[in-house]
Amino acid sequence: MTAQEVKFSNFYESTLNGILASGATSATLTAAPTSDGTSAIAAPYYLVIDPDNASNREVVLVTAASTTTLSTITRDVEGRHSTDPTHTSGTVVRMAVVKEMFEDLHDRVDAGMTASSTATLTNKTFDVEATGNSISNIDVADLKSGVLDTDLSSVSGSDDTLASAKAIKAEIDKKPSVGLILALGG
Repeated sequence: MTAQEVKFSNFYESTLNGILASGATSATLTAAPTSDGTSAIAAPYYLVIDPDNASNREVVLVTAASTTTLSTITRDVEGRHSTDPTHTSGTVVRMAVVKEMFEDLHDRVDAGMTASSTATLTNKTFDVEATGNSISNIDVADLKSGVLDTDLSSVSGSDDTLASAKAIKAEIDKKPSVGLILALGG
């Protein structure tokens, strides 16, 4: 399957409004799948045509639709039939839980963040002190602008920045050595 987010509608059932011939990739229903009884849901979604007939049952994937018109459907997604069955006008069409829904969900989860993936996260909180959590491989280039002080002569009096090693060394080099002061009897 694919990592797609399919839509669902509880208790949806309708009928075909016209024949669905073998090999056809569009169909018309008598009622649109809805999420609240009034607003049609957007594709993609799965439908089961003739769900109560074990020999003619067919799961289809609807990838383009407008209300009762299914303009793009993938036939027999389960591969039950050697050729697509023909369904007569009035055949029951139902939205039911099918394994393809779970496969799509698993594919989406699997396609999510992995150890090697790159993602931009917004408005997330990371608790690095929680058990098992850590942050690693942070470089100077990863620090926000203005966090690293490279000139200690103009720093603020607050704990809001970090001093660079070079700035600290430069500041120490300006001061007389403690050892020299002691040697001179200071």
